[in-house]
Amino acid sequence: MATSGDFSTSVEKLKKWLQANGARFPKVSINRYATEGRDLRTTGQLEKGEEAIFIPRKCIIAISDGKRCKAGKAIRKETTGWISNHTFLAIRILTEKFLGEKSFFYPWLQVLPTDYSVQGMPQYWNKEQREELEHTKTLGKSDGVLENIKEMWEKVKNVSVVKEAKWTLEEFKWARFTVLTRTFGCTEGGTAETMMVPLADMANHDFNRPTRWDYNDKKSGFTVRVVRAVGSNAMLTDTYGNKGNDSFLPVYGFCVESNNWNQARFAMPLANVYGLEIPNLRRLHVSKCAYDYNDGKHKYIDASCDTQASGSSRGGKELFSYTRAILLTANELQSLNMEGKSHLSPVSASNERKVLKLIEEVSTRALKRFSTTYEEDSEILKDEKRAPRYSWYRNAILARSGEKSTFIAYQNLAKIMIPLLQCGSVMKLKSHPEYKKLLQASKKENFSYHAVRYIENVVEPLLSSDKP
Repeated sequence: MATSGDFSTSVEKLKKWLQANGARFPKVSINRYATEGRDLRTTGQLEKGEEAIFIPRKCIIAISDGKRCKAGKAIRKETTGWISNHTFLAIRILTEKFLGEKSFFYPWLQVLPTDYSVQGMPQYWNKEQREELEHTKTLGKSDGVLENIKEMWEKVKNVSVVKEAKWTLEEFKWARFTVLTRTFGCTEGGTAETMMVPLADMANHDFNRPTRWDYNDKKSGFTVRVVRAVGSNAMLTDTYGNKGNDSFLPVYGFCVESNNWNQARFAMPLANVYGLEIPNLRRLHVSKCAYDYNDGKHKYIDASCDTQASGSSRGGKELFSYTRAILLTANELQSLNMEGKSHLSPVSASNERKVLKLIEEVSTRALKRFSTTYEEDSEILKDEKRAPRYSWYRNAILARSGEKSTFIAYQNLAKIMIPLLQCGSVMKLKSHPEYKKLLQASKKENFSYHAVRYIENVVEPLLSSDKP
């Protein structure tokens, strides 16, 4: 394992390599913490709009580079079926790594993490650690990531170039996790591209990041600018996306202490509860990033507290769309044109009440499966001696409690909205005590904000219509 002195030496070599090849980062330094942690810090004041980092294209590895290299070409020629883009990037990284000092990218490779078990990735957790995530979406996603890596390895391990290099599954896993945790989705020459960018890849996550980045075709490089003034010796952060801890932990190995983007996985009936054949039922719960799986007993749908956003935006739109369909009566189905529909809007107050009730019941069953309650998890998190910051144990509690909080939000949504849907008119709705309470809290509290949006987009239109 490299010492802090070794790392400092490697950082200096990385900086010299980048600068020699046209990179600019005059007010940015690399900081190391813990065993494998690293981040970016400012060494001087950055003004709003100022360029903090510029990395030329020659220092970047992109998917297209992975596909064009010798190993990438061999994979495309000798395999059949789908090969993930991340696999081509991983293969290119392995190619460069095994070139050693002969690789142009050697100074960069020397500062990459060497051990992802130390990084906190749950794919490396033992049985006792995994038990802390029992019954969570987080564990399912973690296992899914590892399964995909193994699946891709089975497809490429017998490719001539790969066999000749004598790479192992463990080495491929290292490369895939390196890619998974440090890529940028950009556009190069009008074409979507995924890039690995040295230096910029060390920025840690912050929802309220001060930076914005893109690939600049005119400059032939990757630029990072600040959108507000940043003082000296401040952490220079990026956002890894509007994700919940259910995604942060299995993909990056960390959790955020306060996260409003947490999703839970809802186990829904496979078909209409009245035995009706619903056209396009499968399409009603699918979005770009929605989870699509059934085990022969349930259809699993991921959703956050935001009922109006789609799954690709970590919302609950697909959950409601699908549940409305499986609760349609014969009369309701007859009155609808379901052909070609990919989303089912609110049908009637009666249907919506049943939807809320079923989601509440599913949430209650899910919560009962856990060995601890949300309140017990909250108490554990208060004790930082028992659950130290950044520890695997604390991350496990943050991830599972985040999922529980989402189930609880849907329980509460049902308890509030079912009576509101029985008001009969918008006038009665707006005089209801719960409505007034939500309205007052909506600017301060996440649940109330989303609840008010649900009222505006679902409850009020249904009460204004002739649909009881």
